[in-house]
Amino acid sequence: MFQEPHAALPSATHDELARQDFCSSLRKMFTTDLFPGANDVYYRQLLPAFEARYGRPPASPQEVKRLTDSSFYFRGSDVVGRAAQELVWDTVGESIERQLDTLNGNARPRPADRGTLRLNPDLEIPRYIDAVDIHVMPGNFHTELSDDDVYAGALYDRGVYVFAFGGLGPRNDGLGVAQAEVIRERFPELKPRRILDVGCGPGFTTLPWKEYFPDAEVHGIDVGAPQVRHAHARAESLGIAAHFSQQDGAHTDFPDGHFDLVASMLVTHECPVPVIRALFKEAHRLLAPGGVMLMDGGMPPIDDPFVQMRTSWFGMNANEPFSGGFKALDYPKAVAEAGFAPERYFTAEREPVYLKGQLPPISFFGAIRD
Repeated sequence: MFQEPHAALPSATHDELARQDFCSSLRKMFTTDLFPGANDVYYRQLLPAFEARYGRPPASPQEVKRLTDSSFYFRGSDVVGRAAQELVWDTVGESIERQLDTLNGNARPRPADRGTLRLNPDLEIPRYIDAVDIHVMPGNFHTELSDDDVYAGALYDRGVYVFAFGGLGPRNDGLGVAQAEVIRERFPELKPRRILDVGCGPGFTTLPWKEYFPDAEVHGIDVGAPQVRHAHARAESLGIAAHFSQQDGAHTDFPDGHFDLVASMLVTHECPVPVIRALFKEAHRLLAPGGVMLMDGGMPPIDDPFVQMRTSWFGMNANEPFSGGFKALDYPKAVAEAGFAPERYFTAEREPVYLKGQLPPISFFGAIRD
């Protein structure tokens, strides 16, 4: 595994690396073989048998789920997918615990830092975050194990690389690069002075903005203190100036019209619908006239009950309980209700930068602030 090293990245012993390699291989087998292989089992075996018996196809995702639950292939592949999910965090987590004091020390801000770090120990963690271990990641994004803690940030940094079998690139930034390319291609005249990345985590989606727009002041916010501590240390080690702060993206402390670009990646599907709406409203407040909001999602409605059921896999098997509402939301309407003019709504698609041809295109949506 050749993740780009930096001072905040946990190291691994020979045995730890071997276990992480196994987890990556298991995840890759599930993602590229078992999960897509279910299509053949359903359309060639289960669906024809159902139609022969009832004279119609399944009428809902729930009916499809009852049908697939009768299949050893589906039950077995779901067990493998869930086990791989848990093994990634357990394996990487043990490695981080061994060296947590060193990682915490490496992450402390220094006078010569290029960027800044702001923490808010009084920030109340929303219940929809505090009550769920999203991705089955123990403690979610915010739980702290010690003073000046970076555990959850380091776990997500290394864990995502193992989880995605390196498919997001050596910096885990493939999705952030895809976002930046959408903006540069769709808005070639946009020269943002300030950019905000909402729900930045370890900064995977934050740092590409600085690389694509080097003159911009780039900010990343996250409710998890371990995330922004780690993100700051990671950015400093990679020689990139960025500003990180512990904030709730639905209620930030930035002034009105402060940003020319507000972006978010892999956040809305982890939020209840009222929070998604609040994120849109806050983005509208934060944008200067002519500024752009860009997020992932906004997928067109899916008619096939089987596809509807399969797109809910992470919701059913990997602790993403709000993903159903995320998929059902009327995005153009919700964005308009947040204050954006309906005609300023747009969508875009982009192939994953490092996994082209292996995964479907990423769906993006956004709006321009009048």
